[in-house]
Amino acid sequence: MTVLCRFTLVILLLAVMAAPAPAAELELRDHDRVVLLGATFIERMQSYGYLETALTARYPHRDLTFRNLGWSADTVGGVSRAVFGKPEDGFKRLVHDVALAKPTVIVIAYGGNEAYDGKAEEPAFRAGLNHLLDALNTLQARLVLVSPPERENLGPPLPDPAEYNASLRRYMGVVREVASERKIPYIELPPIAPNHSGAPLADPLDQLTNDGIHRTPYGHWRAAPVIAAELGHKARVWRIDLDVSKILYDATGTAVSAVEMSPQHVAFTASDTTLPLSPPPRHSPAGAYRLAPTRIVRVGGLPPGAYELSADGEIVARATAESWAKGVSLRRGPQFQQVEQLRQEIISKNELFFYRHRPQNETYLFLFRKHEQGNNAAEIPQFDPLIEKQEKLIAQLRVPKAVRYELKRAP
Repeated sequence: MTVLCRFTLVILLLAVMAAPAPAAELELRDHDRVVLLGATFIERMQSYGYLETALTARYPHRDLTFRNLGWSADTVGGVSRAVFGKPEDGFKRLVHDVALAKPTVIVIAYGGNEAYDGKAEEPAFRAGLNHLLDALNTLQARLVLVSPPERENLGPPLPDPAEYNASLRRYMGVVREVASERKIPYIELPPIAPNHSGAPLADPLDQLTNDGIHRTPYGHWRAAPVIAAELGHKARVWRIDLDVSKILYDATGTAVSAVEMSPQHVAFTASDTTLPLSPPPRHSPAGAYRLAPTRIVRVGGLPPGAYELSADGEIVARATAESWAKGVSLRRGPQFQQVEQLRQEIISKNELFFYRHRPQNETYLFLFRKHEQGNNAAEIPQFDPLIEKQEKLIAQLRVPKAVRYELKRAP
């Protein structure tokens, strides 16, 4: 090997060593316990359940459980959790509470509150984030870092968040770098104002908050698939194709059986692989349904006329033979009802865990006034069997039920 070749090889090796390590990938496993940790963005997820529902439905035959340990206005130092104690007490409680949850996966989203401190405090945030990750590493759980969400510019009288967002993007860079250095997965939420133009949002579909800061149910619905995709929930195609003239059928994302086909009547049973993603919440902007993955039924060879498709006896779509031949989107039906019931039961479970984890009269139960009502602290563990019962119901609901579809001429 020539001197030049050796020199070139050394340069290449140094370049590879200097390059940031690619983020590790993470997929949820059977019996995983996922803890969601962070500030307000994470805390409010428990009230809507979109992320947890997406991940629960994605793995219907895996025993996944979730615990939301978000706390409003929190930081990597756990300052909001100190209650009446010192700041360092908040950090101790944070680590203690995570340990009590017995996680195998911890999803961590911090930096939004720290970004108010500006550039001068970035080194302190980096040190604090590493300190937190070092403490959590002792639990031997797989870690995931999520970027904090940006602020929206909703126009006067609300303030322009441009200066804050500029600071936040620097803090996001810190989170990204720490994830790369530690070789752990990093999930970055899409920019809330993609062009950072400073102009207020024009399209209602782009508005994800009600005050520029806190996400609406629609805003959480939009964020859930982004985070879920990085945790193994890749978008899945659901499509059924039938042709009555050729007596042929095919399906993706579901298994079709007990098929009946005639020129003016089609019936079949669909056993889905997974439930659909939750439909847009009520009061979402017009057209939000277009952002959700579609479920398509195509039926070719029908004589001209209008046809109705029912699912377990409920009319879910009506279209002409020409439209059915092209494919019709389904936006309602038993599977959508089932995933919504699943989400509601998840929300109920989260509420029970919240009261278990953060009882409203904590001062009287555990802190400096426990001499007055501390005897009632014995009731707090009684939430555990209620949570367990709720999780058994969730386990039943996450498995799709077979649905009988029937297409016939509309009256």
